[in-house]
Amino acid sequence: MVYGMEVIDEVADVLKMDRDSLARASIKAFLERELRSVEAEIYEIEAKHGVRSILELEEMLKRGEVREIDIFEDFQELDYLEGRRDDILAAMESLRRQR
Repeated sequence: MVYGMEVIDEVADVLKMDRDSLARASIKAFLERELRSVEAEIYEIEAKHGVRSILELEEMLKRGEVREIDIFEDFQELDYLEGRRDDILAAMESLRRQR
């Protein structure tokens, strides 16, 4: 990805920063923004159903408090989002360890 490296080098030069420091800061900012976005979507679904996790939503389903047909899409989306959040947190931890 030559184009990407050229841009990073050019921006780092303009900002008088080390290229690696700029890349690390950029990745960190991206991950933080993605995490906020994912957490906002998770909160929206949880608030809609009055739960604090997918496990609580699953328990409501098991107890018959909600019907699967009524929550199926939200349940799938919440499952995906929680997995995405875990992936982002793992990437952030990996970035932190590489300091």
